[in-house]
Amino acid sequence: PELEKDLEMTFGFPALVALSYDKQAYSVHHGSFEEKKMKSFLHSITSGRQAITKMPNGIPKVVTVNPWNGQDAAPPEEEFDLADIMGWDEDEE
Repeated sequence: PELEKDLEMTFGFPALVALSYDKQAYSVHHGSFEEKKMKSFLHSITSGRQAITKMPNGIPKVVTVNPWNGQDAAPPEEEFDLADIMGWDEDEE
């Protein structure tokens, strides 16, 4: 969670991030998660065309966390009538 916060990864997953330990900097790929787009991102990093962001506190320590058990975010089960959503009258066919 700390690493995700420091890298400003608030947009969801999967994600691609390029980290430079030597430069203490990173760049996040915000494009689609397709091979062609990722190759282009990586090429732009290696050629110096992609903007990088310095990490003022250095690269945070990577920690091990417990895997998600699937229980804490179960979607609520709600039953609803499609007619209520669509605005249909019950008498219409």
